[in-house]
Amino acid sequence: MTRKVGERSSEPTDPMRTEAASAGFYETPGQEGKHYARIQLLTIAELLDGRRFDYPQFSHEMTFKPAPIAKGKKKHTHKPLEFGKD
Repeated sequence: MTRKVGERSSEPTDPMRTEAASAGFYETPGQEGKHYARIQLLTIAELLDGRRFDYPQFSHEMTFKPAPIAKGKKKHTHKPLEFGKD
């Protein structure tokens, strides 16, 4: 179905679909072979019907490196605020 830009519809227009498709796909590191559309178009009706965006599911261990544990005494680098003094 071809629609003109500006025509009211609950569906994405053809130019919208073309632009979304031209953005290409994203391949998640560690999940070779699985591609996700960079731009995904969902209507409000689709969202209300339970459809969701297709994106990679990450586990905490896969995406974040734990911060090193700080050693030694804590140093305060700020001065406390003093109210009422001019």
